[in-house]
Amino acid sequence: MPDVLPWGFDDRTDHFYIHFDVEDHFLSLDTFIQTAESARKVVEALDKTFFQGDLAFEIIVMPPEEGSFLTRLGVFLTGAGVLLGGAGALLDQAINLTESDVGAAYIEGLTGKSPAEWAEDLGKDHRAALESLEKPETRETKSKTEGDSQTSPQERLSDRDARTCQRVTRLVTSMTRGILEGEPEALKKIGMEAGNLPDAMDARADFYEACIKNPEVKQIGFSPEDDFPIPRSSFPARAQRPERKEKEEEEPEWIVAKESIYVNSPNWSQDKQNTRMWQGKDSIRRECLFVVEDAEFWGRIRRKELHFEGLDRLTVQWAYQLVRGKPKNRRVLRVLEFNGAKLADPLPDDAIAAILGAYKSAEASRGGATLFDI
Repeated sequence: MPDVLPWGFDDRTDHFYIHFDVEDHFLSLDTFIQTAESARKVVEALDKTFFQGDLAFEIIVMPPEEGSFLTRLGVFLTGAGVLLGGAGALLDQAINLTESDVGAAYIEGLTGKSPAEWAEDLGKDHRAALESLEKPETRETKSKTEGDSQTSPQERLSDRDARTCQRVTRLVTSMTRGILEGEPEALKKIGMEAGNLPDAMDARADFYEACIKNPEVKQIGFSPEDDFPIPRSSFPARAQRPERKEKEEEEPEWIVAKESIYVNSPNWSQDKQNTRMWQGKDSIRRECLFVVEDAEFWGRIRRKELHFEGLDRLTVQWAYQLVRGKPKNRRVLRVLEFNGAKLADPLPDDAIAAILGAYKSAEASRGGATLFDI
């Protein structure tokens, strides 16, 4: 755990409340530990599912408040990447999450706020970050920051990055609350099978099992107010564990197609595409995430042979898999054209087979007319 002054927590955390309605305002240690650990596991599952494990967080226990027993936890980002500019990368991931079809569905279903509202909230810091890049740091400020040996790197975190951390954790804590507080049928409707979300549902079951074991807990809330929407009678239904779907015996078949796509959020770091993929729209204007595996294309980027215009059009030969009728795991094997300029010919069949194994060809993404038909 990094050594940060107590008042520094509020600058980088968002609080998560577990409010126990108990008669004498005390709680057994076992119940406290088990419910707090369950909350941590939910955050961990969200991190792995939507942030590729990049949050590098700690759950901290904040000072208690008067009233019925109120657990106040903080999600605190500890990773060194935050101190080295990683806060901005986390913000990009959070904004991309609001813009993707899958992420947007989970955000709205778990938080009750629209993806547009979250994108606006997160974007405030994004704009502030861009503006701050245009303001050169004064020598006096820089000298003072670098010369203060008594100040830890965590304490020197910029106000901008601290606000960014707080906004990202606000999204995470809101989703955590949605998982623990949500009605079983509502969560079932959202679908909690993606990524590590089944682990989050197991943690939710552990949470309510701990409450069932403590007969003093009458009801539960997740706000500092005396509002307890979950009575003890509903604990057993929330303690039910999800049915784990068996893994498919065979991986979905790869499909290869040539397609024109518009890129609205590239990632120019070849080695970090699995952390933040490229984002754009495919030929039928669907949002899509993909990685670029074409070594020749990356070589052109390194040699600065391409002119980027902000909203770039690529013609690609890519591979994807159909999962529940939707293209997933898109991989650009070859960039054929860049903003109308030809770069390469399509890969031949034997080269594709060497990369993918068995595959089949298609004209373009399914769902209607494509740009090749125009």
